[in-house]
Amino acid sequence: MKNFIITPFAWVLEQFYNLSGNYIVALFFFAVVFKLILLPSSISQQKGAAKQQRLQPKIRRIQARYAGDQKKIQEETQALYQREGYNPMSAQGCLPMLIQLPIIFILYDVIYKPLSYVLKVPAETITKMSNVLEKAGVTLGEDRFLEMSIMDNFEKAASAVPDYADKIRGLIDSFSFGDVLLTTKPSFSALTNWGTSTSGDKLLLLIPLLSGLTALLTSLITQAKQKKQNPEMAKNPTMGCMTYSMPIMSLVFTFSFPAGIGVYWIFQNILSAIQMVILNRVYSNEKVMSKVLVVETIQRRSKENNIKMVSKIKEDKE
Repeated sequence: MKNFIITPFAWVLEQFYNLSGNYIVALFFFAVVFKLILLPSSISQQKGAAKQQRLQPKIRRIQARYAGDQKKIQEETQALYQREGYNPMSAQGCLPMLIQLPIIFILYDVIYKPLSYVLKVPAETITKMSNVLEKAGVTLGEDRFLEMSIMDNFEKAASAVPDYADKIRGLIDSFSFGDVLLTTKPSFSALTNWGTSTSGDKLLLLIPLLSGLTALLTSLITQAKQKKQNPEMAKNPTMGCMTYSMPIMSLVFTFSFPAGIGVYWIFQNILSAIQMVILNRVYSNEKVMSKVLVVETIQRRSKENNIKMVSKIKEDKE
């Protein structure tokens, strides 16, 4: 299953790199493709949220009628959802996220291993380079970051793989942020030892900062949408907690990964924010609810006509 998912996406990333000659540009378009694939799920979620807003008055009436009887409230609410053909999981984002998460984690393999998936460097060659670097006293770290560690120390192993040296150097040159290779991890120590930190370490701190800020942007857009749908949510203190917890996690986690992964997260956050703004306009609650009302009116009239037709047939037979 893992290879089944990885293979086509690895091919896509490889093609973008071959066309652009720049791995960062390739990562951006890779993020765009992934967003487009998940677009139907996002549209479904947007429509579900509008339907949820439409049902809120009915849900409040149920809560008022059966106040104090939580079991009855749940039963009546579920019955309402069934009558309306509404799935609360899709509107709250749980179901789309459950579908996306396994794919997202698998796709990180493509990003972690640019030598294998973009340059098609054979496994034995990668093993050869890692052995050379280990003999040279280089600590390569976790297996999933092996290829990025090799890129970070490539010149110490370049002579052992002359057939791939130029290709790997080209990839390394295109995977830089200023003079800093994005295979390295941002470090908290650059903050605590600012005066003695290198310019490269200081520059890398922009990656976690941008990751946190772009995540905050998407959270604020989501918060504004939720407040519009349900003003009562603005009074819930947990809403503010959720709004800021994800950006903080994004900021902190970026220090645990090579900076290139942080760049990919930044792209994803920016694209998510743009997508939300567009979907909020194209599939606004008012537009979705208007279409639902039109469909319901047509269905109701069709049902009434069928009832009249059946009644007339019975009258004719009598």
